[in-house]
Formats: sequence, structure tokens, C-alpha cells
Amino acid sequence: MADIVFISPSREAAALAVRMTGEQNDINVVTARLGEGVKAAKAAVQNGARVLISRGFTHHMISEKLPHIPLVEIEFSGYDILRAYLEAKQTAKPIAIVDSRAVVEGVGSIEDILGVTDKSMKVIIDSYQDYALGIDQAAAAGAGCVVGNQAVGQRATVRGLCGIVISSGQEALNRAFMTARHLLAVERLRDANVQQIETIINSVDYGILAINKEAGITAVNSEADRILSLARPDSAAKETLITRLHQCMDAGERQFGAIEKVAPGVEVVANYQSIISKGEVIGGVATLQELRHFQAVERKTREELARRGRVAKYNFFDIKSESPAMLTAIDDAKRFAKYDATVLVLGETGVGKEYFAHAIHLASSRKNGPFVVVNCAAIPENILESELFGYTEGAFTGAKKGGKTGLFEQAHGGTIFLDEIGEMSENLQARLLRVLQEHEVYRLGDERVTPIDIRVIAATNRDLHEMVQKGKFREDLYYRLDVLTVEIPALRERKADIEAFVELFIAEFNTKYRTSIEGLAQDGLKQLLQYDWPGNIRELHNIIGRLAAQAADAIISESDVKRVLKYRLRHPVTDEVGQPSRTVNEAAIREALVKTEGNKQKAAELLGIGRATLWRKLKNMN
Repeated sequence: MADIVFISPSREAAALAVRMTGEQNDINVVTARLGEGVKAAKAAVQNGARVLISRGFTHHMISEKLPHIPLVEIEFSGYDILRAYLEAKQTAKPIAIVDSRAVVEGVGSIEDILGVTDKSMKVIIDSYQDYALGIDQAAAAGAGCVVGNQAVGQRATVRGLCGIVISSGQEALNRAFMTARHLLAVERLRDANVQQIETIINSVDYGILAINKEAGITAVNSEADRILSLARPDSAAKETLITRLHQCMDAGERQFGAIEKVAPGVEVVANYQSIISKGEVIGGVATLQELRHFQAVERKTREELARRGRVAKYNFFDIKSESPAMLTAIDDAKRFAKYDATVLVLGETGVGKEYFAHAIHLASSRKNGPFVVVNCAAIPENILESELFGYTEGAFTGAKKGGKTGLFEQAHGGTIFLDEIGEMSENLQARLLRVLQEHEVYRLGDERVTPIDIRVIAATNRDLHEMVQKGKFREDLYYRLDVLTVEIPALRERKADIEAFVELFIAEFNTKYRTSIEGLAQDGLKQLLQYDWPGNIRELHNIIGRLAAQAADAIISESDVKRVLKYRLRHPVTDEVGQPSRTVNEAAIREALVKTEGNKQKAAELLGIGRATLWRKLKNMN
């Protein structure tokens, strides 16, 4: 059977259609009307018909029984109505037009054009059931000739009236056939799109289940079928998923990351989302992925990020304190994490600025993106520029073949942590300012820009405001960085936390050194509380590590603490003008370098300061 079928209520129209389509042979013609026409239409669809054509009341009945099948109505043309009207005029009897509004108004227009004075009676019928009443009304009004569709004409003849049937001519059929062919082309295009969509949704590695407003399934891909087939035949897993999805639709919202159990030992991660068209919820879609697969992908991703050193390790649970000032800093950081803006973390060396950067990233909307750490003081300026911005092949002598992706690009979609930002050169400050303003980078040796989406967290132990006043830091960059500021108090300002840190570090070094230190004597703790800790938590960590390694007993004694602190207490902490401060003086640095035979890393650990801080101080000392 052809893709297009014409259900013709009249033999004349059927014969004309056969003559018109004889050469193309793309439209089948079936003669049937009213109820028989509906049966013929259903049979045609079962045999593969894609588009139907019909006329009059037969068309109306088919449209009611097959509402989802494209159906073209043959509408009477002006020529068809004119031919029937002229035929009726030749009878010389009073004329009544009994048909649809379009036909009745068409006759009225013809009479106006022809200048007819004795106009016909006009009876509008809106449904098949009304046509007999319309004829009765025309007869009662004295009509001798009734003009209308086939049912009207035949009924009028039975009543003893002159019945004139409006027949579909070649013009009307040709227009209907053209419309049907166009609809068939649209249906074929839709089929191709549906097939393409089915191919796509069956190619993804997660299940897709879609429903309509009545919770009827409208789409389900092969992976969803596989997941749901894992459930027992009597399981309500599918109904549960549909119910949850329908609840989201009712609320007009979406839900991500729901864990649903579909079978013993089988859980899926489900995302539910409403489908909204023109402001109205018309359906919903759920995506399903087995939890074990989800975990495997996440583990692989984290392993890859960890391999590259691009994953945050600490969250706010790792930052504990009893100090009001510290708790304020933690609260500020948690609040700032919600906003996708630059954060500036201030604090002395060793207070844990990097911990805060990690935690802010993991509490932000970028937590699943990369976390890139850059120590601006530990990398020479010429290397730092190429590391941050990347370079193209041949950009400079020694450039890697194929070029290199910069750290800014590697942080795309995530966070970049610029530690020791106060040590960045003026040239790099200018380039960083452009990154913050334009959200794009130029690789060295490249003229093309690369758009990036990153969040910047910067940290420093220096007074950037003072550096701006002295001309050592760009004022415009400072104001770009100083958007959300977190100030971390020094350890000497939160000595109530020292005891907790001591317990934490002893447990850590017991594991690392395989020791069995049980704790610290109270007198020893007092010694630690009396010390000012210029190196802050990092220095305390190093001290506890040394105590754990040197302690002869299970309890670290006061004498053990004094022995370790003895050297440090001989060299009080002073600043450039000799006043107590957060910095380590030159004498202490020189003595530490002598003791470690020039090993800067060990000297920094001995002093309880960072290696970058030591390098900066050595640079100032020449």
C-alpha cells in the first residue's frame, strides 16, 4: 500500500483521483464513506499508510477515530460550488444551500458576484448529525432544490426534493494531494530525526526514561531497559522512578543525585527533571546510571586529577578551632565559597592559607573542577610566566615540541590558587590583571586568545595595601584581588588551639614514624604556650615531629620541649626595626644554614617557615 491513501466518499471523486494519480502511482484510492470509510482508514494505517485524505463527514469521522494520523481534508473549491449552484439554478426551483459555513458563505459570495437578486436559502450545519434537520428546515421553508455534500444531496432526493451534490473537482483534489505529499515529506523527515535521536540516546552509557503529563512512558533507551530489567518481575522499581519523576513535574523542579535501589545489590544514581514548553510542564525525563559505574568514573577522574596534582585535599572539616577570631575567618570563608568571585586569603607564613583555599574550592560550585596550586615565590619569574600562560612550539629556545598548556588553561572550569601573590613581578601582575578582567589568556608566542572560566584564590603574608603605597604592587590588581578577603589569625593569637594541634600531630607522627607517643606533659604544654610561634602551625608541626622522633618515653616531657625550643628561644623573633614580630631574624637564618650545611629546605623546616619565605629573606639579605 502507498504511504498516502485517499478515502473517497463518492465514486466520481475516486475515479477522478485515479485518473489524476495514474502516472505517479503514489496515492492509493479507496471508495468508502462514513463508518465504512473509518474502517477503510484503519485498515490503510495498519497496512502502512502514513497520510490519509478524505472529505466531508467521512473526513470528520476519521479524524475523531484516528486523531494521531495526519489527515488532509478535501475542501470544495469555488469552482466546485459554482458548478453545483449553476446546476441548481437550471431547475428553476427555490434553492437551499445546506452545508458547512464555508460552503454557505461561498455561495453567498458567488451570488454577490453574479448579481443574483433572488438569493438562495442558506442553512448552516455544523455536524453530520444535523444534516437531516437542515434539509427538513429547508423543505419547511419551501425549498424545491437542495444543494450540499453527498449525504445532503442523497437525503434530499429521498425526501422528494431535487438534490444537487457538490462534487470535488480536479482543482480541489490537486490541492489536497499536494498538501498530503508535503505532510508525507514532513513525516519522513520526522522519522529520520526520531531515528537519529534514538540512535543517539541508545549510544550513551546512561539510561533515559521520559514520561508525559499523564505519567505515560514516551521514551526509554536501551540502557534504561537494561537497568530496569535487573529488577525482579514483581519489583516496583520502574513505578517508583516514574512516581518520583512525576512528583518533580508537579513541583516544576529538578532533582540531581538521588540514589534509588532497583534490585538487590543494584543502586542507580537518578536525575529527575521537568520538561517545560512555553512555561508549562509537558513531561519529565530521568537519567539513570548504575552507582558502581558512577563511582568507577569518579574514582578514575579523581585519580587522574590527583596524578596531575589538580585536586583539592582539604575541606572545612579539616579546619578546627576554638578561637573566636579563627571561627570568624572560617565562617567568612564558608560564606565566600558560595559566590563565584575572587578571594584573597591573608595571614602569616604557616597559618594554613592553603588549607582555606582547598576548603573554599570544595565548598564552591566548582568543586568537581580542577584545583591548581601555584607558588608564585618558589618559581623564577621567567619560568613562572610560561607555567601560568603556556607557550606554543618554538616560542623560545628550549620550548617543548607541540607547546604547553598553561596552568590557567588547566584550571578551566575550576579554581587556581596563587600562593605568595605578593612576590609576583610587575610584568606578571599586568598579565594577571588582564586574565581577571577579560577571562582569556595568550600563550607565549601565540596571537590567539583562549577563553577561560576560572576562579582565582590568592594568598599572601605581606601587606598588599602597603606595597601598593610603596609602588611595589599594582593598585588596579590589588582592587581586583581584594573582593572577598579572609584574614587568618596567627597561632600566637589563638593559643587555645595549640593543645588540639599537638594531639593531632602526635597521632600523625606516630603513624609516620611508627612510634607510640601517648601525649605531652602539662609542663611541656605550658612551654609551647609561652612561645610566640613565628612560623605558626607549620613551625608547631615541625616541632612536634622532632619531639616525636627524639622522645625517650611515651610522654613527651617538659625537658624534651625545652631542649627543642632552646635554639629558637636564643633568637627572639624581630622585624626590620628590632621589634617583636612575625619574621625570623638574619642571625637565626644564618645559624640554621650553618647547621644544615646550606640545605635551604632543612633550614626552613628548622626555622618553622616556608621555603619560599626563606628564599625571599635570603634575597633581601643578598
